[in-house]
Amino acid sequence: MKSSILILSLALASPAVFAGGLGVLKPGARPAPATGAARQTEKAFEPLATNAKPDFYGIVLSSTPNISTFCAGYSPAPEKVMDLEAMSGYSGTAVGSDFYYMDYAVNSSGSITAVNWRKVDMDSKTVTASIPQQYAIGVCMDMTYDVTTSTVYGISAVSDVLVSINTTTGEATPVAQTLPFYTISADAAGQLYGIALDSETRQGVLYSVNKVTGSALKIGSTGVRMLTDESGSFAAFQTAAFSSANGQLYWTLTNSDNASALYRVDVTTGAAAYMAAFPDDESFVSLFDLPAPVATGAPAPVRVDNVEAAESYVTIEFTAPAVTASGEALAALTSLEIFRGNSTEAAYSVETPLPGESYRWTDTEAKAGFNSYRLVAGNGEGESPTSYASAFCGEDYPSAPTDVTVMTDASGAPVISWTAPATGLNGLPLDPDRLSYSIQRDINGRRETIAENISGSSYTDISLDLSRQLYPYYYVTASTSAGEGRPSAAAGTYTGPAYRLPLTEAFLDGNPSTAPWIMQSLDLGGAWEMSLLSTFPGSGPYVGEGMLVFIGFRAVDGAEARIATPLISFENASYPELRFHFYYLDMSDQDLRFDDHMVVEVSVDGGEFRAVQGADYYQHDANSGWTECVLPLPQYAGCKNIAIGFHGYSAGGFDLLLDNIRVSDNPSGAIDSVNVVPEEQNAEYYDLRGLRVDPSALTPGFYIRRTAGTTEKIIIR
Repeated sequence: MKSSILILSLALASPAVFAGGLGVLKPGARPAPATGAARQTEKAFEPLATNAKPDFYGIVLSSTPNISTFCAGYSPAPEKVMDLEAMSGYSGTAVGSDFYYMDYAVNSSGSITAVNWRKVDMDSKTVTASIPQQYAIGVCMDMTYDVTTSTVYGISAVSDVLVSINTTTGEATPVAQTLPFYTISADAAGQLYGIALDSETRQGVLYSVNKVTGSALKIGSTGVRMLTDESGSFAAFQTAAFSSANGQLYWTLTNSDNASALYRVDVTTGAAAYMAAFPDDESFVSLFDLPAPVATGAPAPVRVDNVEAAESYVTIEFTAPAVTASGEALAALTSLEIFRGNSTEAAYSVETPLPGESYRWTDTEAKAGFNSYRLVAGNGEGESPTSYASAFCGEDYPSAPTDVTVMTDASGAPVISWTAPATGLNGLPLDPDRLSYSIQRDINGRRETIAENISGSSYTDISLDLSRQLYPYYYVTASTSAGEGRPSAAAGTYTGPAYRLPLTEAFLDGNPSTAPWIMQSLDLGGAWEMSLLSTFPGSGPYVGEGMLVFIGFRAVDGAEARIATPLISFENASYPELRFHFYYLDMSDQDLRFDDHMVVEVSVDGGEFRAVQGADYYQHDANSGWTECVLPLPQYAGCKNIAIGFHGYSAGGFDLLLDNIRVSDNPSGAIDSVNVVPEEQNAEYYDLRGLRVDPSALTPGFYIRRTAGTTEKIIIR
């Protein structure tokens, strides 16, 4: 099950990724306004000394979105290739001769309501696959394809995260946190570059991006002012891509003159050269090019047989092509070269290469970290398609520590324990004795580093305030000489004194009066949120200005989430009891009967939440609106630390509403009825352990009786 966790303390709110459907765009994710652009007055730089004529494709944002193509020169003239289905936004990239893109729809409140991953056959100009997505993390600002690792990367438009995307399914996987980039581009050597906004100068700034850790190294300012909002905090959508024809980085954006223009960016300095404004102010996203055709008589690709890496060198074993691109026997080769990184000069050339011959080369100048190579063969007819090899040298970046747990010691301080990673992010083995760790603590969404250069596999947080109840989360990150790896999954625990009975929480002013309330999204983006009004049923709180709402109306069937109370002490209670108001709605007479329901669960002393038998509340069990529910919990009397969870299950139907939660001790058992007729129809009976009993077998004593609208304690005499 996929889970995410949110601490709900002074202000209760669901995370943005769950708001209003599939999520919401981050503030900087927006297209340029569809207004007339001013003419660009910048002077064009002199063209490069090259005969290459890079042709690009991209999606034009207009009333009829379409893929258009243009030559990246000083008078680009986009030509429409094919129309696309109208959506709110797009991002994509080419893989070989196919174009993959993610589109999405947004409602009036800015919430993402639909996401689709699509594949376009650029030869036939048709969409050959369309796959709806359940999550919005793959909605990206920009995408690129890294040929060295056969990976599509993107910058998520819902969070500042580098993601990788499965081209078959469209599923996006977070890789690492990074800067809020507007573009992401991979060169032929596999190096990622991103352009971000400098909010002070409002200029774009070029960075190199580590595709393993997400860390970014500033190269320099482009010198180009982006079109931003009034505060200069957010810019419009844009895109950048490398040309396979000349290896240069091209960038299209709407600049501060409100002109949609084309630039060429120097990746060694970051400076951008203005080329031209698009003639009809075409606003492009998803810039890409397609592989250039290879002459039929040119060599087929070089075959990379093996790549080995050590501390300071890389060895590549490869075989020269034996046939032409068309499959005919290759008579001769004139060149066989290996290029290091993005260099235009060969690092190694085979003297007198022979078709079909195997070779071996060791790069003794490999640098620590990621090394990539391009292998190209040539003859009188032309060059072969490029082959790629890559390897990681030196000590690897660590994988995330695993099995992270948090428990409290005798003083109440959290003790964090973990298992060291055995391998690095590039697959190299790690020496656990050479690892160091940093610890981050997150309280109420505020994340801070509390310890660095820790050795061993545990740490006690003695800096935490134990005078009040909290629920801190901890992340553990390992480091080697290469740098920091990925942080672990979050692990947390309750700390501080438990609340004593009675505990009352009615969210009267729209916020909890007790803390912390913990929300866990358990599956398919399920979520509880604090609200003054639910979508459906359209009801306000039972009392006050707030209530808890489990999102069912906008959720998918199968979504789950739990929200849990702060710790409560039952140590001196003899008959603890939970009361709350639940909104019952039965619309089965209108063929609207959904199995959305809520199960009450209990955690004892930080253990797993376990369902209370018989405490399963189906929304359609009655049509009584706000109804008080009473749940005795005598089996937990005497326990020191109790957390009560409300586990919502969506059936794709309606929201579940919860309010006016009270936990108290009721020694008398609150006898509401006596001399009850056991055979009363439509009633269910439970003993004080919560076990269901047969009404015909009741003996004198205390019981719990449930009917369609009430739960009450009775005595049989």
